[in-house]
Amino acid sequence: MEIPFVLVTRIYSKTQMPFVSPFSLQPFPSSHALLLSKEELNFSMASKRNIRYSALPTDEDNEYDGSRGRQYDPRFDYTPKSFDKIPWKSIALAIVLLSLGSLLLFLSLFILTGHMGGERSQAYGLLALGLLTFLPGFYETRIAYYSWRGAKGYRFASIPAY
Repeated sequence: MEIPFVLVTRIYSKTQMPFVSPFSLQPFPSSHALLLSKEELNFSMASKRNIRYSALPTDEDNEYDGSRGRQYDPRFDYTPKSFDKIPWKSIALAIVLLSLGSLLLFLSLFILTGHMGGERSQAYGLLALGLLTFLPGFYETRIAYYSWRGAKGYRFASIPAY
């Protein structure tokens, strides 16, 4: 019988069972733990405390203080013009989600009240789908509306652009 390669990393203090690496290909029966000596089972990270670490060298070109000749990176340079860019695709998607969610919520309401034919399980499914589409559509549409009105704390940059 071939014993699989097993990496024992620590011993649990209460059960004295070794923690087995999930990379072993075969199951690790507890009888194999007796094959390891007591010194091998008491391996701990305390033996690695005397390793001297040194700081990594810093790259002075990546400093962002403007005094050195760094490359232009547009991700970190925001201008007021970039805040006012309107994400039309995202707003259109938000309006579609809001409309679809409202439609699904009304259909589920009509089925639940009996004004429309259907089973209650169908109404609950439509209710769940309606909530999943209505909530993000309402959230982004509200941000777009308040940004358009110029309310404090709302900007078009808060809406993800696609």
